[in-house]
Amino acid sequence: MPRGSSKIRTARKKLGQSQLQFALNAGVGVRTLQLAEGGKDEVSDKTLKRIADALGLCLEDVCYHDEALSEDDFDKLPWSMSRFIRKRVAPSHEAFCRDEADTQAVLGLMRESWSVHLGNTNPEENEDIFFEADEQLNKHYFRYEKRYLDIWNKNPATLMLATHGDERRGASVVLPVTDDAYERFYNGEVSFMDLTEEDVLYESQNLVLDHAVEFCGTGNPAWYRFTESLSYSVFCQIAMLSIDPTADDFRMISFGASPLNIKRLFSIGFQDSGSTMPEFQYPICHFSVDQNEQSDGTYVQSTTTTHYAHLFKRFCKAPSRISAKRRILTHVLRAMQPAVKPMRHAATNGSNSHVA
Repeated sequence: MPRGSSKIRTARKKLGQSQLQFALNAGVGVRTLQLAEGGKDEVSDKTLKRIADALGLCLEDVCYHDEALSEDDFDKLPWSMSRFIRKRVAPSHEAFCRDEADTQAVLGLMRESWSVHLGNTNPEENEDIFFEADEQLNKHYFRYEKRYLDIWNKNPATLMLATHGDERRGASVVLPVTDDAYERFYNGEVSFMDLTEEDVLYESQNLVLDHAVEFCGTGNPAWYRFTESLSYSVFCQIAMLSIDPTADDFRMISFGASPLNIKRLFSIGFQDSGSTMPEFQYPICHFSVDQNEQSDGTYVQSTTTTHYAHLFKRFCKAPSRISAKRRILTHVLRAMQPAVKPMRHAATNGSNSHVA
């Protein structure tokens, strides 16, 4: 849950109301208002919305935004995204690979770092399926590298580096794909490795969140935490590569490659699609603006094994909360687009590649 902030107290005083008067007007308890104004304790989003409405402010304006990283940053989204808009909307040129040799080096770090991520998975979350898939990818590394190189040459903005100053902290891959490629992936007909440069467009309403991983040896917080810089990288790419994330036809798909990975996807509004991809058996998750909500018990479909049903059940959120996150998230992405779109053009024009 989000927290309030001192902005609530400031706005209340401008209205000339005491805590008691304002609490009565907003329909909240005085003690709850005090906690919200202090910003030290979590307050439900419903309560904060009432307070914000009574102040004539939007929800984001009254939320507290801690600059320090605590726990998994994705668990705080979409609330934590507001500071990206205020402070660092446009990525720097260092956020993109310089040339093919640089891209190859980044791909090597991505593969190595994902293995470290799995190795640091908490014992209670271990699932053999993820380790078996990772071993299979290692055996086919040249195929893995060629795929990402071909995609990067087609559209350089699909691979973005999470940076902090001159330091590279991680990398993310987001693919704008054709309708046909999205449907095949959604239905579990192809694996992520089967999506090639021929399926990739310049921008699209169909996005595949393909990869997001911190690099090992960067001195960042523990591996199970997603840093602010990598969160920014992922959302920046989504804003750059989508046409209009608030439109009803906007769709995004991803896959769970580790238990923590699945938890992060669910925390920002993804849901189990009921499909698993061939070859690697990763469960597929989808995010859609207008998708129908389901009760917590209906995600078990005939194509979902008991193993995956149990895995997803641990992270399943209430449908109403998932829907609210999706709505807020898409509007945040739309607000980012005017600043990040020019950087996508610069990244593309800076390479010698052909972009369809």
